[in-house]
Amino acid sequence: MLLGAAMGGGPVSEEFAEREFAEKYGPWAFVAGASMGIGAALSHEAAARGLNVVMVARGAEQLEAKAIEVRERHGVEVRTVAADLADVAVVDTVASVTDDIDVGLVVYNATVAPAGRFTDVPLDVHLLSVAVNCATPVALCHHFAPRLTARGKGGLALVSSMGGTQGAVNFSTYNAGKAFDWILAESLWAELGEQGVDVTTIFVGPTASPNYLAFQATLNAELCNRPDTDDPLDRARSRLMAPDSPEHVATSLYDQLGDGPVCYPTPDDAWISATCFAMSRRDAVGVWTELQHTSTHVPEKQAR
Repeated sequence: MLLGAAMGGGPVSEEFAEREFAEKYGPWAFVAGASMGIGAALSHEAAARGLNVVMVARGAEQLEAKAIEVRERHGVEVRTVAADLADVAVVDTVASVTDDIDVGLVVYNATVAPAGRFTDVPLDVHLLSVAVNCATPVALCHHFAPRLTARGKGGLALVSSMGGTQGAVNFSTYNAGKAFDWILAESLWAELGEQGVDVTTIFVGPTASPNYLAFQATLNAELCNRPDTDDPLDRARSRLMAPDSPEHVATSLYDQLGDGPVCYPTPDDAWISATCFAMSRRDAVGVWTELQHTSTHVPEKQAR
């Protein structure tokens, strides 16, 4: 696979590109929310590119199983932190595990996505979502940013969502939290980029994680069969039935890490966002509210 052009104009081999990636973002990557779905794929992909990995997640047993996979498949060092990312004090535990290593890449992927109308979801669940989606990324970014700028190189990525680009029904605090991640990443891109650190957020669309597949099972499939259209609602509905793989999201994020403050896994997602950004806010929220109405009921399995 060719990944770009060399300075002399010739092709760059995959091996050469991976070596450059490891030189800039290694020797260690830190991945929060690493035990399943996109987070596990991000851990594998970082290791495949030659980085050792610190993997953080709440469930110790599942986390250790994924860590063994990453270690054995890629031959890298792996450290684990079994901790609840709803507690900002996790940064103290992270510091104790990472203070003796050179972390050059920080990726925050954890999320809590309460589904249902705002007043139907208990307040403590909303606040849990705010803690995981907003407070803890701030704490971890604040911890690692000085280390990255002191190196004069490295990367920081926050995994956002297409849902974070506007309001809609049923995912109020999730959408708001992902919007928070978006603007935080853009702000850090503006500040840390001057010191050699690449920062981005990826607007993830439908992705075949266990939580998403539970949501997909609630969809009215008859509304999701018009992909070749200039109507953003129809295009977005069709994407619901054609989710990306977590591995594709991970590769897309790392391939675009140095390209600017936002990126997308697929051109369709970029087109949908650009089209909705050009609308009035009333109309954009209307599109995404109708998209949520494609779901016939609240899924039993939710992200936590």
